[in-house]
Amino acid sequence: MTAVAAPAARARPERVRARRAPARPRDMRVAAPARSTTRARSGWVSTVLVGSVLFALVSAVVFHVVLAQNQLELDHLHAEIAAEQHAYEQNRLLTADLSSPARIVAEAERLGLVLPATPPQYLFVPDAPLPNPSDDTTSTTTLQDWAKAKPGLGDQQP
Repeated sequence: MTAVAAPAARARPERVRARRAPARPRDMRVAAPARSTTRARSGWVSTVLVGSVLFALVSAVVFHVVLAQNQLELDHLHAEIAAEQHAYEQNRLLTADLSSPARIVAEAERLGLVLPATPPQYLFVPDAPLPNPSDDTTSTTTLQDWAKAKPGLGDQQP
């Protein structure tokens, strides 16, 4: 007996291959690959980074402008203070010149007043207390009142 079944076994693997690979219809196309999330995220991160850098630069410029304006105002105030201090010192000098004993004597002589021939005499009243020179608050000098008039300048006197 001869076997006839051998050719049928060969045909079978061809059919199996055909079934496994289905044919693509002609109306379908391959879609473009979707945009990856890392690429989208890197664009967002770079936008935020550029925005932050711009904000920092603008903030630095604004800070420097405000600082420069305040420095100009301080310079103006220092100039005003120096001018007022100069005027104050000029007025102190004028006051010292006008209250000097030599000028007062010269002005008195110009008005016709003369020194008395005898020095003045003090009158003593019985049972009256003698005046204490330290109790006299009306005759003060600028140097005695330095600490009161200029407490911020310390003990240094001109």
